Amino acid sequence: MNKKKIPATLVTGFLGGGKTTLLSSVLKQPAGRRVAVVVGVPSGSGIDSEILRGKGADLVDNVRRLPLGNRIYELSNGCLCCTVQTDFQHMMQALAMCYDRIDHVMIETPGTELPITFLKHLNSHSLSALFTIDSVVTVADGSLLAGGGFSSDMNLIHSKVDPNLKHLYRAQLDIADVVLISKADLVFPAVRRRLQSKLQALLTHRPDIISMQHGLVNPDLLFNRDCESEQRLDVDKIKVDEQHIADGFDSVMVKLGRVDSDLLVSRLQMLIREQPVYRTKGFAELPNKMMRQVVQGVGSRINRSYDRCWGEGEQRSTHLQIIGRHLDSERLMATLRVAEV
Repeated sequence: MNKKKIPATLVTGFLGGGKTTLLSSVLKQPAGRRVAVVVGVPSGSGIDSEILRGKGADLVDNVRRLPLGNRIYELSNGCLCCTVQTDFQHMMQALAMCYDRIDHVMIETPGTELPITFLKHLNSHSLSALFTIDSVVTVADGSLLAGGGFSSDMNLIHSKVDPNLKHLYRAQLDIADVVLISKADLVFPAVRRRLQSKLQALLTHRPDIISMQHGLVNPDLLFNRDCESEQRLDVDKIKVDEQHIADGFDSVMVKLGRVDSDLLVSRLQMLIREQPVYRTKGFAELPNKMMRQVVQGVGSRINRSYDRCWGEGEQRSTHLQIIGRHLDSERLMATLRVAEV
């Protein structure tokens, strides 16, 4: 019996735009669909998948590893995977073996890259018989687009003069079947309408433009679009020096012990004033707290929240990923160690 192809949605967009928030929203309201979420991690950090697991803790039947691979977690409405580009093809083949338990796959690509490599993999002979590209969704921060930027703070606004960043951001929009304006609730309706008109004029291939407010979007607007993006984009003919773009970014992994939360934020903001830090994300272990603190930053805008209690026997630590350009990792580590208690 012939198996029906599994539709796949690629989610792209610049650092901090709201990709993980979108995926969390879909997992919490899947509209009856069993969704597999694949998180692309260029550095192998796995922080984004951990954030999703923390936000969707109530969705987990058993946070257990399926026999198909040691980074596939079964959820009540699908599964969550964590992959790097080198084993993406194997991960997708493993998911295809679960075709009777999966209705749709959503793939989050790294914010510092174009999704071309992922598209080419999906269009390869071994995967094109198993998956069809339902659409490419580009997430853009509406509150920042409305102000003329594409990400947060002066660090990134000034970096618009960097041709690599300009090319990356424009290419992420040009490849979209759907542009999802995140944080639209932070933009006045009249400004939002002008922004939509501006994007429609800029993007001549006429992608659909929809809004995400308060971190929520109707999943029906994203699924079953049947865009067959691989045909529109003629993926095999696209030649993009993607590695050259990604090479301009540094990613530093920081592991600390227990920290003072306010002091950690203060030291992060000190670093951001000194170095071009674009994105901060991870978890902090705090004294006298049973819950894990999530640290999320775009530029100097740093938010903190609690997602779940530390598990019994779980190794507790502070684990951050800091992304930017030309970062001084030794200075960065020395500055943040001061926050340990």
